[in-house]
Formats: sequence, structure tokens, C-alpha cells
Amino acid sequence: MIVKSRLLESKVSMSGSIANTLASKVGAIALTAVCSSLVFASSAGAQGSTTGVTAYSAHTHMGRHLTGPADGPGLWVNMWNYPLVANADSYCQKLHSHGIRNVFIQTSRSTTAALCEPARLSALIDAAHKYKIRVIAWGYHELATPTSAVTDADKMIAAAKFTSEKGEHVDAIAPNLEKNLDAKVLEPYLKRIRDQVGPNMPIMAVVYSPLNRAPQVAKTPWPLLAKYTDIIAPMAYWNSKWQKYSAYDYTLSTVRMVRQLSGKPDVEVHVIGDGMGTKSDAIKDFMRACKAAEATSASLYPNHQPTDEQLVCLSKYFEYFPINSRYRLFALRELTSSGVIEPLAMADPAASISRGDFYVLLMRQLDRHNVLAKRPAGPSQPLDITKVGAYKLLSRVKAIDAKSFDITSEEALAEHLSRPIWPKEAFEVVARLVEVKGNFKRLPTQLVEQTAKSFKGGSTITRKDNELGGWLGQPAFAERGPAASGAPGTRPLSYLDAAQIALDSVSGLK
Repeated sequence: MIVKSRLLESKVSMSGSIANTLASKVGAIALTAVCSSLVFASSAGAQGSTTGVTAYSAHTHMGRHLTGPADGPGLWVNMWNYPLVANADSYCQKLHSHGIRNVFIQTSRSTTAALCEPARLSALIDAAHKYKIRVIAWGYHELATPTSAVTDADKMIAAAKFTSEKGEHVDAIAPNLEKNLDAKVLEPYLKRIRDQVGPNMPIMAVVYSPLNRAPQVAKTPWPLLAKYTDIIAPMAYWNSKWQKYSAYDYTLSTVRMVRQLSGKPDVEVHVIGDGMGTKSDAIKDFMRACKAAEATSASLYPNHQPTDEQLVCLSKYFEYFPINSRYRLFALRELTSSGVIEPLAMADPAASISRGDFYVLLMRQLDRHNVLAKRPAGPSQPLDITKVGAYKLLSRVKAIDAKSFDITSEEALAEHLSRPIWPKEAFEVVARLVEVKGNFKRLPTQLVEQTAKSFKGGSTITRKDNELGGWLGQPAFAERGPAASGAPGTRPLSYLDAAQIALDSVSGLK
């Protein structure tokens, strides 16, 4: 750090019975799922459970912090800018009034004591927690030698275990790694910290943006960071000493490259924005890029103290970030770990999911929770289903209106399934699924198996009126507006959006 280097937009316009269904069913589903997940997180933290959404993790604590250290806007404070003990309350009150929910406070450097300002740190923690602000301790550690790396790790551990005057603790720790990024030194450093602070303390790795041209950046062991830490926090400092970059382009590319280099598309990314002399236009571009890249959260590293202009920008944080961004990430992880979503096919969770892939995702989720006709193999393995197969099954039970798409050939069907799906349409499909869920149970098991693997054959579903005993009723479909994209300003459904919808839908489909 020393070296300068909302809920898914589901308020869509709808008409007819589908609009009412969404309001009464899908909305309730989402709320129920979010609340139940929060309850799980709380109970898991208390009981030390390693089950549930934490199964995919190399360590067990990642599923317990649904309102963890990276949610909401944050500000970074270095060791020269601690508020005085007497000013801690007014300092935190001002941050709170601007919506700041995380303060990143430097507790050490390699050349200082483990806690450089213990009295001020104590007062800051107590005041911050009074105003519902999380405190994340960070240290600038050079890891110059294997021996000094142990000392550096112990300083971070001391910050994690520090107790304030009122018995409070920091909410997370953030090692700042800029000097020595050699994996041979970095791994024992991170492992020592993790072993000592335990599985319940979130760790955020602060590193250069992969776009930074400092020579040591090329050595950054991204998969190692993803293994030992919960959050990767790249410093997206677009005011480079080599050249001026666009705040938007630099930030967008930074997030995408962190996901790619870490080898974990679902890695949690907290982006640290360049607040050193930057004005509102650049900060707004930074936040827009975070939104486009679907970064989980963001903060600003100011030049000593934030300006009022910068604080106003940060107060607009939730215009760019969904209020449940971490829940959406956990939903994605849950579905990738269970095989509902294939990580290699996803590549980037911010990418648009195709209509066919969304259908496959929904069908696998239904099968996983025994909503489909019981198959001999059971739900332990993901349903082997193609895009065409998912389309045919959803059409057969009237969850989608095949006739409305005017598909006349296999080629047209393939093109239709390859196109992005928009939030409005995705919610309509889920709402219909809630209405017709009983139809799935009446499908013969053999028919489910055969249809699931369909690649070719009638692009549109042809059936007799009395097919399957005449149990297929006439569905009520919403009117389709002139614009497939729905409301102005919306964008196609991303994998993060799709994961949340699919996970939330289970409550209404069991």
C-alpha cells in the first residue's frame, strides 16, 4: 500500500399473472433463502460447523461471513493518520454518516512494533463498532528473509488477537504484500497466520493489480493467495508513474485478470481504488467498472485523509454494488461445488449466461433437490442434460412457452439457446416453475432421462392434447414487451445473478 502503483435488479416491469407470481412467490423465495443463509452463517460460526456452503473451500471459515469485512464501502488509513483517542468517536461518526462500513487501519510495518499505536487502535475499534463499522487491520510486510517473514507473520497475528479496552477485536486482517512475492516465502508466512488466527478470522490479501508493471508483480502466486486467504484485494491504482490509465478500463481488467490468474472464477475480489488526488469523475468510473466486473466490494486508499468529495462518492456505493453481493458469490460457489454450474464453462462469473445454460442450471438444481421424477442414480450426480434437453423438458411442463419464440428449425433453436437471457425472462421462468412444479413429478423417469440427453429432434415440442393423461394444463404467460432486454438500463443475466435465482428458487419448488 505504501508503493503507489443491490439485490439483483429484479424490479422489472411485468404484466398479468406472472407479475403477481413474482411479487408473491419469487420475492418471498429470495427473502427466505437469504434469511436462512444468514441464520446458517451465525450458527456455523457459533458451533464450528464445517458443512454447508463451506464445503468447496480449502479452509472452513469462508461461509460464515455473509456480512463480512468487504461488504459496504471502505477507507484505508496508514499508521501516520490514526485519529487521536479523544477524536475516535467523532471520526467514526463522520465515516458512518457517509455510509462507510469498513475502516482498514495499519497496525504495523516490518520495521515497527507489532502494534504501532495500541491505545489509538483500542479507541478506534470501540468507536467503530459503536457505529457498526468493521475494523480490518493491515500490515505492510516486506518478508525480506524466511526469518523476518516469521516475525512479520507474528505481527499480523498480534493484530488479530488484540483486545480493545472494551473487549472488542478487529473484524479481519489484511497482509499487504508488495515486496517479496516469492511463493517459497509467502506460503509459510500465510500458513503461519492462518494456523494461528484460526478458521474464523477472515484474511484479505492486499496485492498489486496484475496490470502493474513493477517487476515483482510477475511473481505473484495467485493460486496460493486464493488457497490461504478469503479475499484478494488488488490495488487498482490507475494513476501509474509510467502512464495515465482509464480508471474504468484499468479496474475492469484488474478484476478479470485476478479471477483468471487465481484459477478460481468465484474468488472474492475486493478492489482498492486510487484515492491519491483523484476526483469524483474518476472515482465514479472506478465504481462503474467494479459493477461491470461484478467485484464483490471496493474501498478507497486516499492521500492521507479522504476529501469530502471522495466521501460523497463512497456514499453512493450501493448504486453500484448489490446489497447482497457476498450472498450471490456464496450461491455461485454452492452451485459450482455441487456440479450444478461447471466452473470451466463459466470462466467469468460476470459474463452473461446463455438462455440454454440457464435452462440447464435450473434443471440440474431441480434434479438435485428431487423436484424431477426420481431417477435410478439419484441426485448425487448432476443431471446429464444438454441445452436442448433442458429446453424440451421445460417446454413439456409449460415452464416456458415454446410457441412464443417462433422456432422453426434446429438451427434456429441452437441460436435461440445460445443468446443471453435477461433478468425479466429468467424470473418469469422461475415463476412458472413454481406454478407447474407438480408436473415434473408426473413425468415418467425414462422420459426425463431420454429428453435430458436430446441434441436433435423436433425443435419445438409437439404433443397431443391428451399427452401423459391430459395432465398438461394451459399456462398463463406474461405478455412479452417489444424489447427483449426489459427495462432500460438492464443488462443480460450474469452467472452470479443466475446462481442466486437458482438457489433461491429451491424454497418454492420443493
